[in-house]
Amino acid sequence: MASPLHKSVLLTALWLLAVVGPAVAQSSDTLRTRRRVPRRTLPADHPRAIPPGVRRPGIYFPQAPLPTEWRKSIGATFTTTPRELTEEVGVNIPAVDFNIQRGVSKHFFLTGRVLTQFLQSNAGIGLRWSTPINDRLFIGAGDDLHGWFGALKIKDVFNSQAYGVQNYPNVSIGYRFTRDLQITLKGEAIFDLYYRSQVGNLTIENTQRMFNGSAISVVFEQPLYGKKHVSLGFRGSYSNFNWQLWSLYDTFDRNLFYPQLIFGFIL
Repeated sequence: MASPLHKSVLLTALWLLAVVGPAVAQSSDTLRTRRRVPRRTLPADHPRAIPPGVRRPGIYFPQAPLPTEWRKSIGATFTTTPRELTEEVGVNIPAVDFNIQRGVSKHFFLTGRVLTQFLQSNAGIGLRWSTPINDRLFIGAGDDLHGWFGALKIKDVFNSQAYGVQNYPNVSIGYRFTRDLQITLKGEAIFDLYYRSQVGNLTIENTQRMFNGSAISVVFEQPLYGKKHVSLGFRGSYSNFNWQLWSLYDTFDRNLFYPQLIFGFIL
């Protein structure tokens, strides 16, 4: 015969099953129902809503143009010289910046870029691949080949010139905050493929493939007014040599930091 203690434990267990059991089952059913409810989507007219397949003007954002479509921009870059080279004063070096792109397929497109300061210029071509992860996130990768040339002549006192070839393998991540505002993070490796300089009768030539440094860019692209868009960003390179400063003939054998502001008016 069961003792009073055993009877109390049994009655308590039966009471818990009768009262708590249905509540737990109801909570479980409610949780499963909530899981089946689809995530609320933003209305089409919401500022942060991204229509499927939307395309916006952009040069840095890793979204390929449609096949045979052209994209162009013109603007300027401003590179600040390291004080290790210019001693007490950092000098801002402006350059005209022209970009052009053409779609090849759904994911591939060709790129071209010209940077010029008239006495020295840099021109490059490249191939990019990009793909969307979802409506907001995009990734891309590419490789750019650039050639540069500079000449400096001061009457009959100083006559020098130099030219070289550089390679820039790169990867990009783009995120679209709204239908009109997008940001791109781009990383580049810098390789020197060829260098030649001449001062009077003295010539220096280097044909070795050398790792020169790396660069990171952060660029916003958004409307300026109406349907006109701009690129606004910052690029920081950490390298042993910068083609814009070839005429300084630095004696440093270490990497220096070169900050650069980017502005482009998307045509």
